[in-house]
Amino acid sequence: MEKNKITVEHLLNSTSKNIIWQLIGTDSGLQKWIADSVTLDGDQLTCAWGDAHRHHEVRMATVSVIEKYGRIRWSWDDETDGSYVEIRMEKCSLTGGYMLSVTDFTDDGDKDWLEDIWTSNFERLRRKCGV
Repeated sequence: MEKNKITVEHLLNSTSKNIIWQLIGTDSGLQKWIADSVTLDGDQLTCAWGDAHRHHEVRMATVSVIEKYGRIRWSWDDETDGSYVEIRMEKCSLTGGYMLSVTDFTDDGDKDWLEDIWTSNFERLRRKCGV
């Protein structure tokens, strides 16, 4: 079954490309807002959510694109339909700040759920990092 592409955008309170890149281009940055634990080893990305002693989910992905100060793209290893997650940083010409644009894919009926997840991730980013 073909998945539906969604794009979620969020304007950040930062004009520093270095800070924004650290949040999307490194495992320690992604861990602040994407998952409870993130490791990036070469092109292998591992994300874990939840408590290891209770509900715990681990997903592995392969990073296909890392463009410094631009974007990161990965595909979950358990997905074979060509879907991916891409986080792109773009400078806003009006404010001088940065916007994150996330592209993701979802099954029919899960669009609202996935958009809520990304909205929650952005809120977590704002709370933890102030951006």
